[in-house]
Amino acid sequence: MRIYLPLTATDRASLELASTRLELPAGRAAWAVTASAERDFPGEDLEDLEYEALQDAVHVAYGAGSSTQRAMVIALDVPDAAIGDAADGGAFGVLLGTPASARIASFHVTELDAAAAEDDDTDPALLWFDLVEAREALAYLDGAEAAG
Repeated sequence: MRIYLPLTATDRASLELASTRLELPAGRAAWAVTASAERDFPGEDLEDLEYEALQDAVHVAYGAGSSTQRAMVIALDVPDAAIGDAADGGAFGVLLGTPASARIASFHVTELDAAAAEDDDTDPALLWFDLVEAREALAYLDGAEAAG
């Protein structure tokens, strides 16, 4: 199952080592399109639901950092059996029910910092980075300009 995970300091340390996987503990919050979420939005396209799950994770990532920082969300793949129900987290919130070795799929970094995004009434715009672009994604997160 594809999950969306706001970046933590521990995640960052793994990414700086050019890891292609993250070791995630049981109880870690994430956002995903579960069968339950699909039932809650009948007729919605899976891609649209994934966008909404990603945006939920972005808002949580913004809340975890300073107002002058961009936010990063990591898209990862985990076994379906690792996903458990979450008491909160909105329609797409999940918890890892068991520890999981998650394969990194991509990185998504906001164009705006948290303060600027709060002033904007649209969903935060994201730059997409491939797995092999972890260093570039982290540099952009830290304020560097994205390569054209």
